[in-house]
This record gives sequence, C-alpha cells and structure tokens, in this order.
Amino acid sequence: MVEKNYYVRRIAQALITVWAAITFSFATVRLIPGGPMDYIAAQIRQRSGGAVSTTRLNQMVEMYSNVNPDKPMLQAYVEYIVSVAQFDFGRSIFYAQPVWDVLGPAIPWTMFVSLFALVIGTIMVFLIGGFLAVHEGDSWDVVGSYFVIFSDAVPYYIVGLVLLFTLGFGTEFFPNGGRYDNALTPGFNVEFMASVLRHAALPIMSFALTSWGGLEFRAHCTRIIGEDYVDVAELRGLPDSRIQLRYIGWNSMLPMYTGLMAGLASLFGGSVIMEQIFRYRGMGFYFYEATMARDYTTVMAAVILFTLVTVIGLLIADFTYGFIDPRAGHTQRESYSRSYRETLQRFVNRLRGGGADETETIDDRIEGNRISSSGAMSFDVDSSDFSRGEYIRERIDQSLLTPFRIIWTSPRARVGAIILGIFGFLGLFGPYIVRPVEPFQGDILLQPLENMAYPLGTDDIGRDLLAQQVLATRPMLIMMLSGAMLTLGLAIFFGVTSGYLGGVIDKVLMTVTDVMMNIPGLALVIVLAVILEPKSPVFVGFVLAIDNWPRLARQLRSQVLTIRGESHVEASRVLGLPTSSILSKNVMSRLMPMLTMGTVGSMRNILMESVGLYFIGVLPFTTSNWGVILNVARTGGALSGMDRFHWLLAPILFIVTMTYGLQLFAQGTDRLFNPRLRARHAATVSTDDMEGGRGGSEGGDGAASAAD
Repeated sequence: MVEKNYYVRRIAQALITVWAAITFSFATVRLIPGGPMDYIAAQIRQRSGGAVSTTRLNQMVEMYSNVNPDKPMLQAYVEYIVSVAQFDFGRSIFYAQPVWDVLGPAIPWTMFVSLFALVIGTIMVFLIGGFLAVHEGDSWDVVGSYFVIFSDAVPYYIVGLVLLFTLGFGTEFFPNGGRYDNALTPGFNVEFMASVLRHAALPIMSFALTSWGGLEFRAHCTRIIGEDYVDVAELRGLPDSRIQLRYIGWNSMLPMYTGLMAGLASLFGGSVIMEQIFRYRGMGFYFYEATMARDYTTVMAAVILFTLVTVIGLLIADFTYGFIDPRAGHTQRESYSRSYRETLQRFVNRLRGGGADETETIDDRIEGNRISSSGAMSFDVDSSDFSRGEYIRERIDQSLLTPFRIIWTSPRARVGAIILGIFGFLGLFGPYIVRPVEPFQGDILLQPLENMAYPLGTDDIGRDLLAQQVLATRPMLIMMLSGAMLTLGLAIFFGVTSGYLGGVIDKVLMTVTDVMMNIPGLALVIVLAVILEPKSPVFVGFVLAIDNWPRLARQLRSQVLTIRGESHVEASRVLGLPTSSILSKNVMSRLMPMLTMGTVGSMRNILMESVGLYFIGVLPFTTSNWGVILNVARTGGALSGMDRFHWLLAPILFIVTMTYGLQLFAQGTDRLFNPRLRARHAATVSTDDMEGGRGGSEGGDGAASAAD
C-alpha cells in the first residue's frame, strides 16, 4: 500500500511540475507589462506598417501566442492549458511556422547527445571510481582523485571549445558543426549513421568528460568494501572480479542511480550552450535562436518541453529504482513541530502572567527568574572566573586561528584557500595594480611570454590580456558572492524548516522545491535574463541563484531529518526549549559542513553558468568579465589558428583556476567542523578535553588525513 501511494504521489508531483511550467509560461506572456505579449503586438504592428485594427491585432496575437488579450484571465488560462496539452504552442514569429514543427523534430537530436553522454560518463564513473577505491590510499588514488576533482571543475563548454579547436579546426577529423553531412540523404544506412556519430562526437565528449562523480562513487565503494557480506564473499573464495563487480560495484552504483538520471536534466539544460558552440541543431539551439530573436512563443514552449522531458526522466529513475534495489522503500516521516493548540496555550498563559505552567519552557523560566524562590538553583555565572582578555583570546583562537590551522593541515583545503586568496586579492586590489586596458597599448596578437610586459599576450587590437582578466575578477566575485548568499538563504529556509517541522509545512515547502528542481534551471534563468535584462553583477547573481538553491535545500532537509532524531535534539525538545533555540543551537551547528560546502558549490555553479550565458550573449554586456572576454575572443576568430588561440586561452586559464580552487576548498573543508579535530588544533582547549575526545577519533581522523 505504501509503494502504491508513493507512485501516486510521484505522478501527482510530476503533474504539478508540468502545470507549474505551463502556468509560468502563461503568466510570463499575459501578465508582465512590456513583456512577451506587448513585444509580439509590436512586431505585428511593425510588419503591417501600423495598418491593423485592435481587433485584428488581438486575433493575430492569439494566433502566435495561444493567449487572447481580450478574454477574461481564467478563460484564457484554461484555453492555454488545453492547447498546450494538445502540443499546440502557437506560431513562431521568428521561424514563421508552428512552434511544434520547429521544436518537435529537434528533441530527438538533443536526447541522442544527452543519453550518449550520460552512458559514457556513467561507464567512466564506474571504472575510474572503482579503480580508485580498490587502490585506496596509494599513489594511484592520490593522483586519480586530483584528476577527478580537476575534470569536475572544468566547465563543459570550456572542454567543448578546446576540443573544437584541437580536433575540429586543428585536425579536421571531426566536423566543426551541424548534425550530419548535408550532402547525404537521411535514412537508416551506414553512411548516414556514421555521419551522425561523427558530428555528435565532440558534444558528447564535452559532456561526458565533465559531468560525472567519480569521487562520490569511490566513497560508496570504500564504504561497501568494509561490509560483512564482502568479507564473507572473500572467505568463500569467490573470484576478485566477481566481488568487485557484483558485490562492490553494483551496490555502490545503486545510491547514485537517481542522481545519474537527474544528471540527464543538467545535460539537457546545458544543451543550450553546447549546441550553440557546435552549431548543433537540437532543441537547445532553437531555444537560443528564439531567445536572441525575442521569439517568446517558442521560448516558453521550449521551457515547457524541457520540463516535460526532465520530469519523465526523473519518473523513470524513481519507478525503476525499486526494481533495481529491492531494499528501497518509501515511508512517511513524523512531524516534530509543536501543535497549534500547544502554541496557542503558551501564548494565552503568557498573557495571563500567571507564571510558569505545564507548557512554559526552560527558556521562559530562565528569562523570568534566574534564581528560583527557594534559591536551590542558579543559572548565573561568576564573572570573576573569566577575564575579558581571556574571553577575547579564546574566541579569536577558536573562531579564527583553529579553522586556519585545520585548513592548513589539509592539502586540498590549503591549495584551494591559496587560490581563492589570490583571486580575492586581485578582486580587491587588482584595479589599482594593473594598467588600464586601452587599444594598441601593445603590439597586436602578442603571444604569451613573448613580451614580459604582457605575460598572457595581447588581443587583435593590442590590449593587454592579463589586465583584462584581472579587471574582470571583481565583478565575477561580486556575482558569485551575491548569488551564493541568496542560494544559502533560500536553501536554509526551505530545507531546514521543512526537515525539522515536518507535516503539512514539509509537504508544501518540498513540493515547491521539487517543482523548482525539476524545471531545467538554466532554461528558466535564460528566460528571466531576457525579460529582466540584469545589468548589475549583484542582480545577475540573484537571477542565477534560482538554479542553485533547490538541490541544496533538498540536501539540508535530508540531513535535518537525521539530526532531529538524535538524543540531544530529543532532550531539548522534551525540556520544552523553543523551536528557534533548538534550530540555532542543536541543528544549525551540525549543518555547518554542508552549508560551507553548499556555499562554495553554489559559487562554483554561478561562476560556470554566468560565464556560459555571457559567452553566448544572453546576459547583457554591461561589465567586463570572463564570459564577455570569451565571447569577444571567439567572434574575433580565436579558434581559427594558433596565433589567436591564446586570446581564448587567457580567460579559460582564470576560469579553470578559480573553479578548481573552489572545488578543492569544498573538498577539504569537510574536516573543518569535526569537533575532535577542532579540539586538537585549538590552543585554548585543555589537555583533559583533548584526551577525552581522542578515544574514538583516531580512526576517523586517520581516514580524513588519508583521504587528503
């Protein structure tokens, strides 16, 4: 019965997600002043020379958008949903044909590239992650782990540009664009299929080499290697190949199955940038073309279709997981929030002023009277036991110096912190160090290191490339920090609140989160960027945060569900401590590692997405940043030869170094919030405290050190 209810809920959730995408599309077209509907009307007036009546104009607007401006809102909304359900999305202004005729035939091409990339990436995860787990702790593991971190830090479009230059323009072994050779007749024959594979090879390689989680699979493998059933299999004398594949590999792949299927959504959304690079005419290509032409009807239809394909993929993953892993089950969770009756009773008792009662909390009693009338217990602290100087030294040691010592003992965190520190310095002081960028300040197209006054060379009009990258660092940092802060705030509100309170609040907040997570975020961000045209780096960061908070909120909720059942949280709840106090003191402190890594991860994602959107020209060029420089370099012919490729390589160097530093720092800071490590590195912690916390820490700390 539970399984049946789960399937019903998942189907209902999928329908809600699709409905939300359709509603967003309708609201965008109909409600935004000066938005898509007004733009369509202006285009029609321009094409007709203004000689069109209002009635005829509204009829033509309805023909293009499937939304009639004259009809009541509810009626127009219902008719729009009915037409979309029949795959009637209106007529494209840019392509001058029905929208479905434009996007429908392009979907299989995008699915072809995405599925192939997912399969190849999964095989690489399985082989490399398993290999690193088997060689845990040796040199292969160390070198391989750093390689995996680096490959995960490089944006897929950067790999695409490098492959296009080396294997496309460089060797001409692979085509530079298109879906197949135009001289061939489409059909199921060897020549045509070979041409399709050759044209799709570079986009597939670009996705497969970057969209994988080798370290995550390695972690699952190392955990399962220590399980009892693996030891039993070894004692039975089973072949090593069978143990590694059937016992370790298969069971390690199961926890990643849903995540791998969810990765299909990321690949599908990333097709907008990738297909533009390779001129591959899939759904992302037409979505981009319609976006730049302000063909809002096609844009909104593409968002709906992106969402539909993503939801179907996730449904398949969820429904098939139970068949792959029979242990998988779905259970309801209990709500730990106070009842409304209890909350109301506490409020009434406070109004009466009758003192402590059965619903009064410990905090209420402490605030009301520090010492009981009998004088049996006092919560006061003798201030003579501590001097202000000692208190300040202890706070500085534990809040600043101890984290620094822990980070410095982790090679990954240390290297990542150094890289981020360098970029922070460049962001703050770079504009005062480098010379202003001006045309013809150096010779045209100087190669790197050819003239040490311009270490990275110059562009096609003699501008210093190093100075351009340094000056672009500050707006990039502002964009990343503002987006990360909004991501963190939304994730904490949705994830922590729903995870701790549970019940109806949990269902409502998680429904909103799941809907936002299932709608391809990059497509949604592109639509908002075209409509809002954000110019400030802070505003751009806020827009990009829309694509990053849902996944972090989900992760926080899962962690809170575990924390709220622990003994110290249960004891605080039994004592009657307020929910706000429990969340701040018992829950949030345990979430700090995930919050730190989530913040760094969101900064990385915002960096990669912003550069990609600036590169393809979706975001307005109001500030100089690495994405704008990439765009200018490519349009200036940086892919046409070795004498110009350094123009493209300069921003790539800064982008990859920054993302690699963020990735290393996130990987290394998980040790920062280990209480035993903090006690070991804190100068103000007594020897007795360290000895008391050392008993069960040797294994964990040793494992952490070995991982680094």
